[in-house]
Amino acid sequence: MKAILVDDEKPALEELKYILSQKKDIEIIGAFTNSVKALEQILKEKPDIVFLDIEMPELNGFMVASEIIKADLGTFIVFVTAFDEYAIQAFEINAVDYVLKPFSEKRLQKTVHRIMEKYRQNQILNTKTALEQLLQKRPVNNPHKLPVWKNDRIILLNIEDILFCMVENGEIIIVTNEDRYRVEGTLGHLEEILPKENFFRCHRSFLVNLDAISEIIPWFNNTYIIKIKGMNDEIPISRRNIKEFKERLHLT
Repeated sequence: MKAILVDDEKPALEELKYILSQKKDIEIIGAFTNSVKALEQILKEKPDIVFLDIEMPELNGFMVASEIIKADLGTFIVFVTAFDEYAIQAFEINAVDYVLKPFSEKRLQKTVHRIMEKYRQNQILNTKTALEQLLQKRPVNNPHKLPVWKNDRIILLNIEDILFCMVENGEIIIVTNEDRYRVEGTLGHLEEILPKENFFRCHRSFLVNLDAISEIIPWFNNTYIIKIKGMNDEIPISRRNIKEFKERLHLT
């Protein structure tokens, strides 16, 4: 992560720079004693983190932080100061941390760890947002692969490996012979983008791969239950979809 350091006291700035330079996750791209010049560089470089002293001439730390927030850079702000009376104000503007001088390597390590956790969470959130946009913009044709989630990883899943999709606890789950995955969006959107000749919306909570059906079991009120190859799941066919289902499979 790229960092810019701002402190009008040069010894404190050098000490902070030295400690942070030992951290493999931090790349220091600027260190300034002049807060005005620092702000110009921050707006230009858009660093991941800014370490800010508070009591500085011309622009104090809160004024610099305010400009960073207005610019919507997504930059994490850490205040570094010799005074503890500003802590409440610092966290009111969502500072990631508030570190008192003199610095200690152990204390700054906690700060770096906290930032890395937030950075990781933001990366996951940004990736999810991009994935949602991808799904919404995907043309309605026959995609060969579908981006899905397994824990915090995105996997490109072969369409032919999908056995069925379902709504479970408010999430969209895709089931294959190998595993179960999450996908962003709605079941209705999956119905639009998956090949219509292969996939059928048999129920408001289920979308099945017709080629994966192993059994069709009569149920009550002239409805049916679907069994999928290699799976114990029983998938209902809603009454309003029975006619189309029979037509699709040429059932009499």
